[in-house]
Amino acid sequence: MNRVIKIDYLSRIEGESGVYIEIKDDSINVEMRVFEAPRFFESFLKGRPFQDAIDFTARICGICPVAYQMSSVHAIERIFGIQVDKPIRDLRRLMYCAEWISSHSLNVYMLHGPDFYGLESAWAGKEYLPILKKGLSFKRLGDEILTIIGGRAIHPVHIKVGGFFRAIDLNHLKGLIPSLQRAYEDSLKEIKWVSTLRFQRGYNEKVYVSLRHDEYPMNYGSVISNKGLNVSMEGFLGMIEERQMVYSTALHSKIKKDGDLQPYLLGPLARLNNNYMCLPDEIRDVIAASGINIPISGMDKGIIARVIEIAYALYESIKLIKGLDDINVLSKEVQLCSGSATWITEAPRGMLIHHYELDDTGKILNCRIIPPTSQNLAAMEMDIRHLVELNKNLDKTRLKGLISSLIRSFDPCISCSVHLLN
Repeated sequence: MNRVIKIDYLSRIEGESGVYIEIKDDSINVEMRVFEAPRFFESFLKGRPFQDAIDFTARICGICPVAYQMSSVHAIERIFGIQVDKPIRDLRRLMYCAEWISSHSLNVYMLHGPDFYGLESAWAGKEYLPILKKGLSFKRLGDEILTIIGGRAIHPVHIKVGGFFRAIDLNHLKGLIPSLQRAYEDSLKEIKWVSTLRFQRGYNEKVYVSLRHDEYPMNYGSVISNKGLNVSMEGFLGMIEERQMVYSTALHSKIKKDGDLQPYLLGPLARLNNNYMCLPDEIRDVIAASGINIPISGMDKGIIARVIEIAYALYESIKLIKGLDDINVLSKEVQLCSGSATWITEAPRGMLIHHYELDDTGKILNCRIIPPTSQNLAAMEMDIRHLVELNKNLDKTRLKGLISSLIRSFDPCISCSVHLLN
């Protein structure tokens, strides 16, 4: 059997890419063709003051700017030996919760969700509109938290090395608690809803990689996997090999282990499978009552993990806001020094890696950024290959639909994936 399947432009994903598949007898070649122009943020930052890393990298993505700011600010604070106080840590975690709520709601309700109803878009069927409305209400709450803390929902401007540039309106935040409580109660019902969706059969065994910490991981932790990996952030960076693919402007990452290179998966599915016991009991009770088995297998079930993380982020937001009192120290003093550091935080799509080298005046000598989508591309191609293998006799239209839906289940951020190339 010789077949070629091409999707020139994938819809309902962030950024521009396509997929090329060639079936020859028993071999299947898959190419995720990312064709956005390279974006040279790492080069832009060379020679610039350290604070520019926080503001510049936020512009890499309009969906997950907080993740870029957090990986930057933590790495630079590590170089300067800064340990921020608990109120600042809590506010940063609250910003991360808000970004998860906003980003996951976009994917679940507007991008991936319509696939389960056979719709071309979230507005294509009247029966889907109440579902969409619920998702938009979640997203609105996430955006409001980001605006209060960061100054605006997209590309926040208040984060600085050592803390924040300006005071936070705690009364405004606490005024959101009733709305957050209602949203949290609704989100538990959404876990039951998403468990009833119809999923594809068959899945690939994967290496699930995420942070692990005392709490459900966002800003801190070591790097673990379901295959026994447990290393520091710096140790994990040393295990990654990035390769340029001739058909893509995005680098592909794999883990180097025992002389082999392994694809691996980041994101909500990996986080949930690796950190399920960190969820509060009441959310785990709803998961069990909904018939959801952990670990979750099958990439199209990523929508389940995202809905669970929306519920968790709402729960955590309420807890964090209730615990906030007047913040006496808005920012720690910065003592410049040279050095280098790596930091990883959990962006909505998975671990976002930043590495910086600074001189003794605080200027950036070198910078390396590895976004989650570029780390997931090899696993994405592996899953597409497996899907085609199981369904290669389907007509092209149906097969293209399955492939497109599978890709949307990864929630790829293509614009994030293209950085400095060799």
